[in-house]
Amino acid sequence: MEKNAYLESDKSSFLKASPAWLLGVPLVCLLMLLFIHLGGWNRSLFLLLNGFAQNFAERIWINLSFFADGLVVFVVLFPLVRKKPEYIWAVLIASLLFLIFGQGMKQLIGGARPPAVLDPQEFRLIGPKLTRNAFPSGHSTTIFALCGVFCLTTAKNWLRVLLLLFAAIVAFSRISMGVHWPQDVVAGALLGWVLIWAGLKLAPLMKWGWQGLGQKILGALLVADCVLVGVVNHTGHDEMMIEQRLIALVFLIWGSIEYVKIFRSSSSKNSNPP
Repeated sequence: MEKNAYLESDKSSFLKASPAWLLGVPLVCLLMLLFIHLGGWNRSLFLLLNGFAQNFAERIWINLSFFADGLVVFVVLFPLVRKKPEYIWAVLIASLLFLIFGQGMKQLIGGARPPAVLDPQEFRLIGPKLTRNAFPSGHSTTIFALCGVFCLTTAKNWLRVLLLLFAAIVAFSRISMGVHWPQDVVAGALLGWVLIWAGLKLAPLMKWGWQGLGQKILGALLVADCVLVGVVNHTGHDEMMIEQRLIALVFLIWGSIEYVKIFRSSSSKNSNPP
C-alpha cells in the first residue's frame, strides 16, 4: 500500500524506484569514496585493478568504454524516440547539468590522471595519454546516467541489478584503460545517478519536446548524431571504427523505423479528424 502511494506521488516524474533504490546507490558510492580517501587506497587500488584488467584483451575495454561516450549514448537511445522520448529528454537534461556541474568540478578540482603520475612500466595504458582533469570521470557519469534512466523507471529489481552491473563494468573500463583513478570512477557514478534523478524530475517540464514538432526535431537531431558517430572517430581509437560504424548503423536503422512511425501517426490523425 505504501509502495503504491509512493509510486503514485512521483508519477509525474516517471520515477518507479523506491527510496531505498534512489538513496542506496549514492550512499554506497559515498561510502566507497570515504573508504578510498581515508584509507589512502586510491593509488594502490588503481594498480591492483589495472593489473587485474590486463588478463583481458585491450579491445574488450575499448568496446566497453565506447558505450559511455556522450554521443554514443544518444545513438543507443534513438529507438526510444517514438515510445519513450521523455527518457531521452531526461538523459539530455542530465548531460546539460553535467556540462555545468561536472565539467565545472573537473576544471575546479582538476587532478592529475594516472599517466601524469605513474611510471609507464607500472600500469597498462590503452589509447591516448590523458593527463589532466581526472575528477570526476565523465564516462562513469554518462554510463550511470544512461543505465540510471532505466533503473529508476522500471519496477523490476532484477533488471535494475543487471543494469547497475553493466554500468559498473563499463565504469571499471576507465581504470582498466589507465586513464582514471578509482575515486574518479566512483565519484562519476555518484554524479551520474544524481543527475539522472534530476533529469527525470525535470523531464515533465519538457513535454513540448517529446510530442508534435518537438519530438520530430529531437528525432532529426538523433539521426544526425548516428551519422556523426558512424563517420567521425572522436574516441581516439582507430581500431574501434568497425564496431563504431556497425553500432551507429544498427541504431540508425532501428531508430529511423520508429522515427518514420511518428510522421505516419501524424498523417493518420490529420486525415482522420475527430
